Amino acid sequence: MQDGLVRYVFQLPGEALTFEIDTTGAVPQTRIDYPEWTRLAHQQCACCPLHADQAMYCPAATRVHHLLEAFAQKTSIERVQVLVQTAQRTYQGDVDLQVGVNSLLGLLMATSGCPVLDPLKSMAQFHLPFSTTEETLSRTLGAYLTEQYCIAQKGGDPDWALDGLRALYKRLETLNQDFSKRIQGRVQGDAMANAIILFFATSVLVNASLEEKLAAKVTRGTGKAGDRRG
Repeated sequence: MQDGLVRYVFQLPGEALTFEIDTTGAVPQTRIDYPEWTRLAHQQCACCPLHADQAMYCPAATRVHHLLEAFAQKTSIERVQVLVQTAQRTYQGDVDLQVGVNSLLGLLMATSGCPVLDPLKSMAQFHLPFSTTEETLSRTLGAYLTEQYCIAQKGGDPDWALDGLRALYKRLETLNQDFSKRIQGRVQGDAMANAIILFFATSVLVNASLEEKLAAKVTRGTGKAGDRRG
């Protein structure tokens, strides 16, 4: 397996669906045969900074349309075996289909070239399938703080207060509502629709619990000396 590639294999009754994703940061090539609902002007997200003269298609929509088509008829609670392979390791999960699709969806969206989702791209290089909200929060904080450290090292103004991170998750909440409208009516089963809801719901949960989790981490990391005595 080549570095930067992630392979998802869904074992469904009577078939296996395989998807390979390049996480190296290369912008996916634009085709000319994308479905009409992927056009930028079709239910364009309110927070999207792109204009028609910059892009004909929504980057996130073109990135996930083949996934939507593959699972359009599937139900969310169908149990499946999902194999995820990278150059370093292999993961395997026995999960509801919506959980497996949500995991792949997050990787595709983060590497789509969408300017709103672009801050999530750095985490794609260290993709963790089927991650919990706690794991997502820890990875998000780690990636964001690393970026701020690099900014400081270059003489810039780092955001140690995490204001930019909070703003990002608020934009993701808006993106959730608008992108869901874009795909509305494109699927008959609920697996894909629920996967999108799960993807953005995680963002909402992370945003809602950010202050609480940070306070807990500070408390654990700065306990009084007396508290650590045996």
